[in-house]
Amino acid sequence: MTATEAAAAQPAKPRLWERPIAGLLVVLVAAALYAPTIALRRVDYDDYWLWNDASPLRELSASTLRDVFFELDGTARRPLGHEYLPVRDVSVAIDMAIWGDNEHGPHATQLALFVLCVFALGRLLVRWGVPPAVAWLGTLIWAAHPIHVESVAWLSERKGVLALLMSLVLGHAWHRFRDRDRGAWRWLAIAAIAAIAATWSKAPAMFGVGVFAAWDLLLLRASPRRWIAIAVVGAATAAAAVPVIAIANQARVIGVDDDGGVRDARVVMATGVAGHYVESLALAKRPSISYAIQMTGSSPADLAAGAASLAGSLAVVVWWWRRRRGDPRVRVAVAMLAWAWVWFVPISQLVVPVHVVVADRFALAWSLSGCVGVAAAILLLRAPLRTVVVAAVVAGLGVATIRAENAWTRTSALFENALDEFPGDALRRDSLAGVYYDAGDPDAAFAELARGLAIDPDEPRLLETRARYEEARHDMVDALVDAERAAASDKATALDLYARLLVRTRRPDAAIPFAERAVARHPEIGTYQRTYGVALLTVGRARDAVAPILAALVLDPEPDDRGLVDGLARALAAGT
Repeated sequence: MTATEAAAAQPAKPRLWERPIAGLLVVLVAAALYAPTIALRRVDYDDYWLWNDASPLRELSASTLRDVFFELDGTARRPLGHEYLPVRDVSVAIDMAIWGDNEHGPHATQLALFVLCVFALGRLLVRWGVPPAVAWLGTLIWAAHPIHVESVAWLSERKGVLALLMSLVLGHAWHRFRDRDRGAWRWLAIAAIAAIAATWSKAPAMFGVGVFAAWDLLLLRASPRRWIAIAVVGAATAAAAVPVIAIANQARVIGVDDDGGVRDARVVMATGVAGHYVESLALAKRPSISYAIQMTGSSPADLAAGAASLAGSLAVVVWWWRRRRGDPRVRVAVAMLAWAWVWFVPISQLVVPVHVVVADRFALAWSLSGCVGVAAAILLLRAPLRTVVVAAVVAGLGVATIRAENAWTRTSALFENALDEFPGDALRRDSLAGVYYDAGDPDAAFAELARGLAIDPDEPRLLETRARYEEARHDMVDALVDAERAAASDKATALDLYARLLVRTRRPDAAIPFAERAVARHPEIGTYQRTYGVALLTVGRARDAVAPILAALVLDPEPDDRGLVDGLARALAAGT
């Protein structure tokens, strides 16, 4: 045998991404890219209602745990948020017990959970039959992608990171139940518990059972255990989903709110949403908490990208079904498509419309398939070019991720970044004005509101806020004008504000119909009930005022309510 023949007979040296060190390398890169998030603090973007000093989660006690798990009244759960997410709540309570007032500590926890997700995700792909090189390079691309900055940098998205981690535990346990004889039933129990924990971390995680059922059908040999796993984990998920859906319905998390914006037909909206995420994955849209699709509907580019992704997926499935069902590589490709489309269902707006049309955090699990596809394509290249392309892709994604983290360094930067992406977002414009106003710069706040109203002169949210600021500086004439214009939108908050200003300017008779409409829209809001009750009491309709005032006392008690109750008592006594 010649030297050349001997060399050819030697087994090929494994590539970097096929070696055991690949997983460690991916974890280290992910940790390094997101390490700057530890320096972040809370931002005034939902963080304070969950992590504030008055939060009931500040006290990790048996009473707190009882409320977290067993309080099923949507109104009573308001201090814990508008969702039934006990795993998320327990995580936050533990963080508060460990870190106290240290705002950096919860960010460290968030990073640790994300890094665990990275490692568990790579191992999951390998366990289910994805070639190790594709699995770990795909996981690295996924971990480095800036679309995940919102999930890691935003403390209030603890629920999404937890949900993904629990879903990955479900996937590992499911495979072990199917693959092992010894201790198999223990792994089934772990899978069921993980499915419950995932659902109680974030509602869309209930679709995890569908993901791994599809993977079982595509990647594992037929066995009665397949149907046992689907039945047991499916039943556990369904049971866990009952309180989640019930509380979401009570809190009106499900359904379209009254904040305006264009809502396309369901299929059109789902196509546009799919296209939006494809564009974000391709970095055609930079990370933001605001996108035009939220207010203006799907753009032609969104619809084209969404339609192309659907057509491409269907073509691969048809090709696999007709020609290549025996090829394990093609089965893996179809399994990754199943991962993407099953995880897309809860974020598609197709089945259940929710208030937020799109958000980077919704793509945390969905985005994996595209990253694995890119990794598979890169690994087809020859060695020198492959190394260059890997380095360029990871470096480019890393730079974009670090830049995206800068938006989370302070609240004003977060909203400024959002308005750079979509200047017509009245909600973010209003929030930025509020940041300036709270910082003691009312002139900057009024200027920001003026910029928004120059884009849309009848935007009710901005008119409401300006009316409140005008009221605070005792400019009641302008406040009434802006509040009346805002109330023309029939938004509940605008109706209530205008009614309250009318009462304050001694026009309670005119206030009653506006206050009544606000209560009809949202009877669960104590502020609206209070305004309605005060208006009725002011015009001498004390008996009619009893019900809304009592509702206000139950729903949203305030320190000044003692005087209101005394006035109601005197009015009732005089009437009898």
